[in-house]
Amino acid sequence: MTSQPPRAAAEPDVRVFRPSFDDPGDMGLSEYVLGRASAGGDRLAVVDRSRGGRPREWTYQALKSAVHGLAGHLRDIGLRQDDVVAVLTETSSEFVIAYYGVLAAGGVVLCLDPRGTETGWKAELALCRAQVLVVETALWPCPPRSPKGDVHIGQCGKEVPTWSEVIAPRDAAGYAPGGHRRAVLMSSSGTQGLPKKVVLTHRNLTAGLAQIASVHRVGDGEAVTCVGPLRHIYGMQMAMNPVLRAGGTLVITAARFHLTELLDAIREHHVAVAYLVPSVIVELADLPSLPDLPGLRLIVSGGGPLAASAATECSRRTRTPMVQGFGMTEAGCVSFTPDSQPGPVGSIGVVLPGTEARFADPGTGEPLAPGQAGELWVRGPQITPGYLEDPGPSAWDRDGWFRTGDLAIQDSRGYLRIVGRVKSLIKYKGHQVAPAELEALLLAHPAVVDAMVIGEPDSAVGELPKAFVVASRDVSLREIAAYVAARVAAHKRIRRIERVREIPRSAMGKPARPAPLRVIVTAGSTGPWRHVAAELVGAGAYVLITGEEEISLAEVTGQLRGAPGLIASTVVDTGSAGSWADTAYATFGGIDVFIDTAHTGLLRAMASRMAAAGWGRLITPDTETAADVARELTGTDVSVVAYHPGHLPSRPAALMALATGAVDHLSGSCSTAEDLECP
Repeated sequence: MTSQPPRAAAEPDVRVFRPSFDDPGDMGLSEYVLGRASAGGDRLAVVDRSRGGRPREWTYQALKSAVHGLAGHLRDIGLRQDDVVAVLTETSSEFVIAYYGVLAAGGVVLCLDPRGTETGWKAELALCRAQVLVVETALWPCPPRSPKGDVHIGQCGKEVPTWSEVIAPRDAAGYAPGGHRRAVLMSSSGTQGLPKKVVLTHRNLTAGLAQIASVHRVGDGEAVTCVGPLRHIYGMQMAMNPVLRAGGTLVITAARFHLTELLDAIREHHVAVAYLVPSVIVELADLPSLPDLPGLRLIVSGGGPLAASAATECSRRTRTPMVQGFGMTEAGCVSFTPDSQPGPVGSIGVVLPGTEARFADPGTGEPLAPGQAGELWVRGPQITPGYLEDPGPSAWDRDGWFRTGDLAIQDSRGYLRIVGRVKSLIKYKGHQVAPAELEALLLAHPAVVDAMVIGEPDSAVGELPKAFVVASRDVSLREIAAYVAARVAAHKRIRRIERVREIPRSAMGKPARPAPLRVIVTAGSTGPWRHVAAELVGAGAYVLITGEEEISLAEVTGQLRGAPGLIASTVVDTGSAGSWADTAYATFGGIDVFIDTAHTGLLRAMASRMAAAGWGRLITPDTETAADVARELTGTDVSVVAYHPGHLPSRPAALMALATGAVDHLSGSCSTAEDLECP
């Protein structure tokens, strides 16, 4: 594990938020959160709705008893101070008990992701030298035996005690000490490279809680809920730890829930503060109607960037103020919007007390003048001392500044705004383009529901800004691109744009690039259609070419292997259109684009599959066939275009525009080359 270098005196450009916080000293986290005398007795600590059915309720007395029961069991089986205990559970009361029980016993919590794989879990257990595994057997029925034993939640073998036996009441043996001892091992988000194991100490977590409490408080007896997993820093440090320290109630919802279930939980349990992620806030803003939520006094957005338009609309619809903060696994909470000072829309608040911040030139590391956007560097007691593995390039400079990798700007009142990430900056003709700026503009368009911008390599200009958008079907991509172009400098314009059904997001709402287009090109080994397949594979699509001659198909696939996309081929008997379409659809898990060379049977068979799926694009050179099929697809979201690669001089650009949704807004009618609008 690497350690932070010694700190030097603060440089003149450092901007410090002046109010102080109550330093917790070296107290252990379990004691700091659960040791308060006022938070006890029959007061409700946790309401667990994660399993469905009747909510499970834990009073503070029952919760503390279970925590001490688990801690005692761990000591009984030989757990020593600083031994690692892996915890693999869904977000539930079991996670809460395991988390505090391990810490109370002096162990180190290793948070495993329930969405992971056995191979991944085994690798993490080995890397972190876990001595005990607390596991839900529904997630991992047959885990390997740990050196000092296991704790199974659910069905287990006779040699392993049941969960109820493990957490049975026993005399409390006190809490283990804290200070700079390791408390939690968490996976970084990977936004600065491959994910690493972040070491968080008791001091990191308790100081972070005290810093947050200086600007944002949960009232004694108030209820809160959190959409993000409690194993992530957002759910852990903004919801679980603060509310239990305050003597409030943590309302846990199911990991996979419908929006109505979240609203029901907020209403039924009189939730005062809801800690949400951007994707859920966007959904709330788009709901046709919302129930009254009389107890809700504040919505907090975290885990990723949130468009100002979505924040404003959700706040208006819920009649509840909304604020944001900023943090990361390595640095905990860095900034937050003070309860008494909402600040400007889109702000991530002010730098927390006890945290130093500076804004550096991403290229040179030199400090920038106040008011200039630069990479945010921070240092403070909540920041990790390092990574478990060799971190490669250091995230710290020689004076102990941690480089967040985020580009930020601070206004004259001290409020921060994130404007992008250093490593995600797009380099277009030598200019730097921040994807976050373009994403915010896209989301401001009334027809755009979600958006993501990336840099796509280009030999002529370096990288082209490319946007993926989820948008209503009655708006053209050209209109969306023009909307952004009218509001940015020429070098920041979106050069490529693709309409997608959804933008995949993590449990914390962080976006991932949508899957490549799945395309079938019939007769893909002959004539101009061979070039069509090459253009699509070169653009990163997954392409299946079909034909009747196996040798020519193999020749084309051989030539295109190694391209950015994937190429495959199959011999097709055009007389069995229906069964072939079923097989192709099942093999690919769906087809986005079907380019047919006037095999009417295949075109109609694929049109039927796309109509049932509610999505797809059909391209054929036969105008009459295209018109007939389009009439049959009226009322669906399947677009049909009559197009031949030789119709337009800008064949590659036109083809990619069609494949990525340039005429989707004309669904229900037959489009032609003349209808094509290239952004």
